[in-house]
Amino acid sequence: MSLDRDDLIRGLREVVVRLRERGEPAGIRIIGGAALSLRYFERRTTEDVDAKLHPAEPTLGVAAEIAEANGWPADWLNAKAAHFIPIATDAGWEPLYAEDDVSLWVASAPTLLAMKLRASRAGRDDDDIANLLAICGVDEHAGAAELYETYYPGEVLPDKATRMLGAIFTRGLPAVPDEPARPDFG
Repeated sequence: MSLDRDDLIRGLREVVVRLRERGEPAGIRIIGGAALSLRYFERRTTEDVDAKLHPAEPTLGVAAEIAEANGWPADWLNAKAAHFIPIATDAGWEPLYAEDDVSLWVASAPTLLAMKLRASRAGRDDDDIANLLAICGVDEHAGAAELYETYYPGEVLPDKATRMLGAIFTRGLPAVPDEPARPDFG
């Protein structure tokens, strides 16, 4: 099952509504493809919303209810990738919504670029990395390596990222993509 941007907005809006109705405070920090789609650029669909959830239990409970109502996978909103968030430096979280003790945030473009470089999944991350390079103004391998090492000190770019960057820089960076309209979660 794939979720498009409208699905993401509808699902997260419902999470916000239900948490607020129940008086459950929650912070949802979104990473991955969902963050890119919600904040930075139009992209293909995503399979889920990867996030750091605090607290996780009430948010996941609400998300499971929404999944059932929409015929979505129970883990459409999950914390499975939260351990990939760099801890060496501030992720530069940008707010999408913050009201009544419920907040939605997305990681900054440089943080997402570092995370995508770390994953460097061929056929999945190529376009996202190219767009993030353009957004971050990184137009050479050395700049990408420096950014990566800022978020993952003591590590070097994986070989697969180096190969992917070579292909991206050879064909040239895309124009900086237009930001999508800010979603309304209130």
